[in-house]
Amino acid sequence: MVMKKELQKLVKKGIKPVIIIDELQALDKIYLNGGRSLITELFNFFVAMTKESHLAHIIICSSDGYFLETVYTDSRLKKCSEFFEVNYLSKEDTFEWLLNVDKYSKIKDYRLNENEAGKIWEVVGGSMWEIQSILGKLFQQDLDEVLEEYKLKMQGIIDDYIGFDSGKAEVLRLFFGHSRLSRKQMATFITEETQKTEALLQDLVKNNILYYDPTLAVFYPQGRSLEWGIKLYFAR
Repeated sequence: MVMKKELQKLVKKGIKPVIIIDELQALDKIYLNGGRSLITELFNFFVAMTKESHLAHIIICSSDGYFLETVYTDSRLKKCSEFFEVNYLSKEDTFEWLLNVDKYSKIKDYRLNENEAGKIWEVVGGSMWEIQSILGKLFQQDLDEVLEEYKLKMQGIIDDYIGFDSGKAEVLRLFFGHSRLSRKQMATFITEETQKTEALLQDLVKNNILYYDPTLAVFYPQGRSLEWGIKLYFAR
């Protein structure tokens, strides 16, 4: 194989290549001639290049937790690979940013105090894009007004996603009062048949409503703002 030969050349020169493949789930459900799964063939190659030949380090990235579970379950790499969660900023880092917007965001027109930084943290946590979006609106609007509008926007996202689907509502209602739930915990609450529930959970993850950590088998809302959306949707 061409890539294997190129990796061997690099290793002979004393170079250990690092291959990074982002959003690998885009190749899911693609099949080669003979019905072989492209993903399966890729992982067979990855195993050969890492575990067997030691020719490279390979980093796979995906925003789809259910796809990562497939990788975790089927790649034969459980005992010879590591899974890392790329999460939002910590509370400490978020406050460092928000209390120094002049330094990190080049904003000179206003400063935030501890109380205001805390309000932003309570609504969006350490989600960098959402924080930047909120900061941009503070040139024209009051912080409390911006945050209330943002929470209503999150409620609208949940409303639009659920629509008239009682199954989606039943699953999401579990997170009205629970910030994290394991598969085992959810099994004690959900009354629908297993296959349909699994499909709903997969859809929630793919639509970035819920996040799924396959290494711990835990589900939780995709960010603090969507926790607010779920809370407001079921509280009304």
